[in-house]
Amino acid sequence: MEVELTRLERRQADAWDRGDGDAFAATFTEDADFIAVNGEHIRTREKIAESMREGLSTFMKGTRFHLGEVRHVRFLSPDTAVMVTSNCVIRPGEEECRPEARSMQSRVAVKRDGAWLFTTFQNTRIGRPPS
Repeated sequence: MEVELTRLERRQADAWDRGDGDAFAATFTEDADFIAVNGEHIRTREKIAESMREGLSTFMKGTRFHLGEVRHVRFLSPDTAVMVTSNCVIRPGEEECRPEARSMQSRVAVKRDGAWLFTTFQNTRIGRPPS
């Protein structure tokens, strides 16, 4: 089952790299909750698609979604999993992740009609703790 979740995460990254906000959003349930790195709460697959189309055609255009590691997967039931992952966004012209572009995510995935989809996504920038 972890392999299927990793494939779902890869689908997201591939969609991002192609600049395809609709394909990115297709990895979510219709009623999904998406918390962006800036703290914005986006509800529903349709609104996620709108947000990603806009971002990938403007300020995120040409960026690449570099998958980090799946740090932890916990199955709450055979059809529900919590994933903790890491990644970064690489800007055009860059080859490596900048430290300030690294993020951690928590995701809840559900299996519906035999297919896994994310239903919750929380993205948090990795930073130094306040002093």
